[in-house]
Amino acid sequence: MNFHTSALILAMCAGVDATSIKMDFLPFGAIRTDPLLNPTCLSDHVHTMYGAKVSVRPELTYDDMRQAPENSGNTEENMSLYWHPSVYMHDKT
Repeated sequence: MNFHTSALILAMCAGVDATSIKMDFLPFGAIRTDPLLNPTCLSDHVHTMYGAKVSVRPELTYDDMRQAPENSGNTEENMSLYWHPSVYMHDKT
């Protein structure tokens, strides 16, 4: 990269303000629903759910999530639903 190209890139970036966003979500339930593998019935394993506070059930729709009154995070506009398989520890004592 030559001097003129470097100077041009620096000049373009001089007026740019950097921003960032952090979204924190608390779990709102552990549920036997798997929206991907078992969308129409109960799952054989448990998921921890985050996001749009809705009645999570197999027949949950996109519109149900968009109409949720609140979510479990710090971003009002985010009515997405997040989940992961729940992990349990067994204490052998």
